Amino acid sequence: MAYVISSISMKGGVGKTTSVVCLGMGLADREKKVLLVDLDAQGSLSIAMGCDYPERQSFTMAEILQKLKDTQSNPKVAEGIFSVSEQLDYLPANRRMALVEQELVLTKGGEHVLGRFLDCLEESGREYDYILLDCPPSLGMMTANALAVSDGVLIPTQAEYLAVKGMEQVLQLVLQVQRKWNPKLKILGILPTMVNPYTRDSKSVLQLLDEAYGEDIGILPMIPYSVRAKEISSQRKSIYQLDRGGKVASGYLQLVSEILALTTFVETEGSAI
Repeated sequence: MAYVISSISMKGGVGKTTSVVCLGMGLADREKKVLLVDLDAQGSLSIAMGCDYPERQSFTMAEILQKLKDTQSNPKVAEGIFSVSEQLDYLPANRRMALVEQELVLTKGGEHVLGRFLDCLEESGREYDYILLDCPPSLGMMTANALAVSDGVLIPTQAEYLAVKGMEQVLQLVLQVQRKWNPKLKILGILPTMVNPYTRDSKSVLQLLDEAYGEDIGILPMIPYSVRAKEISSQRKSIYQLDRGGKVASGYLQLVSEILALTTFVETEGSAI
């Protein structure tokens, strides 16, 4: 089975999408077959992967979820998938996702629609080692949907006090999903992003994270701040192409190794989706 990872945050601007892109590209470089799924109405992941105008796409995650919600038929999900390389695919989203999420709140069993999507993906014959879900910057229905089908969850947080303050709400949602729908869900770790290790504020926040969550949850390798990371979307290149020897690329390469180490059983089980 593919290992499904959700990247979640209740706050925007914490490097959530950048981390999904860099993790996905890094896993693909390690010969893993990866699918990136955009679940955010802003379409940031789609744009970063090369889809300049997500609104012009006629068949996105919004249309797929709409069909799964409204009918018992299985949409041809493979038609919405774009290939970036032999090892890396993505499925775009756009602002129509916001309306779909509102409708899911009013739909019986709406929290399990993404599960049907994965079933359709399996039936399509597409096989992946990892499926990475880029969730919207909120703890709403779409994020709950993603957690309900995930094996692991990645929690990026900016190394700032206000960003860390919302961590408790994120963890509460994860626990709720574990209890109600998905007992296998595992927190892979908290990912500090855009860290300036030389400032007093960053140092105190990293210490706070370690003291509060280091032992029970785990803190993943920190991602340093760099303007190079902000160029990923505009230049349509990975951080490994832009600045492979730089500190941000090094941080994400460490993250890739850590995720592979945490999910090694995928190697023995093989891919089914």
